[in-house]
Amino acid sequence: MSLDINNLTHQRPVHGGALHRAVNKFGGKLGNWIDLSTGISPTSWPVPDVPEQVWQRLPDNDDGLVAQAASYYGCKVSEILPISGSQFAIEKIPQLLATSDVAVPVWGYAEHSFRWQLAGHRLHWYENGHQLAQMVRSEVVNAAVVINPNNPTTETFNKSELLNIAGLLAKRGGQLVVDEAFVDSCSEYSLCTALAGQSCPQGLIILRSVGKFFGLAGIRLGFVISDSSFIHHLESQMSPWAVNHVARWLGLNALADHDWHVTQCKTLSDDSESFLQQLKIVLPDFAWQRSDCFVTAFASRAKCENLYRQLGEAAVLVRLLFSARDALSNNKKDGAAVRFGLPTNSQQLELMDRIKSSVRKPICSD
Repeated sequence: MSLDINNLTHQRPVHGGALHRAVNKFGGKLGNWIDLSTGISPTSWPVPDVPEQVWQRLPDNDDGLVAQAASYYGCKVSEILPISGSQFAIEKIPQLLATSDVAVPVWGYAEHSFRWQLAGHRLHWYENGHQLAQMVRSEVVNAAVVINPNNPTTETFNKSELLNIAGLLAKRGGQLVVDEAFVDSCSEYSLCTALAGQSCPQGLIILRSVGKFFGLAGIRLGFVISDSSFIHHLESQMSPWAVNHVARWLGLNALADHDWHVTQCKTLSDDSESFLQQLKIVLPDFAWQRSDCFVTAFASRAKCENLYRQLGEAAVLVRLLFSARDALSNNKKDGAAVRFGLPTNSQQLELMDRIKSSVRKPICSD
């Protein structure tokens, strides 16, 4: 199904992390709130003292960050570009490509569909990988966006199928954008592992983030991996020193810390599975999905809105989510979701007490 650009709201998507706004809405003291509204790991890479010269000197493109990132992601140095968070690429890429028909997920990080429609592209919605493949093979679309694993549904995509889709689109001069912001802890799903150091096919654009897995969202660091010609084109659109020196220095060191990567993968997987089981017991009337950095509950809009309100009144901030299709067209047909980020170890007991207390009264029925 396509979306008429003239009927769009052009209202920017709402994001997590707006704790002050929640306090203004629900009350309470800022320091008493538990913020689970983002999918950022609650366990951050241990940041060391930053040397004074890092603060004093301008960023240096030859500082070793690109080489370290290429080693971590398994790509060529000529095919990776540091950016100020993957959000920059999500905004910029649709502006660089000729206006076309693009497949976007019904459920997913809403900035993707918002930025493509804002740049004048025609949106076509898919609900799963099978529908996406059909759209591409029947030549309904010339470009596609995949979020792998998907946020918030946690759906994953077959790497061979994605490479096949990328190849079909490239033959028509199209592009496949794959957002891998949450793939670090399950790298077996990453297209980078499928490429295994080979040249990135033309038309394939992979987005990676340092914010989620490393718990370093505040430094605003991400990477674009694509063929060298597109990397050069995107780089030409960036301002000098687009990634600050502190972010580059921290990113280089975090990407090099292999032992921490292994520990973090196990920690996130174990903690999210444990959290999911606890939530299922307390909130049995929701359909649950788990990713290593977040847990998502799906239900009717009324149930999700009521749960969001009840938790807000208990000073617990979660994300109330509607599908990208509903958000852009002001429809109310795709249900809703409530996404829980992972709590820290010190928050867990208090959090579960608050959740149990807030839902003692039944969640409103459909």
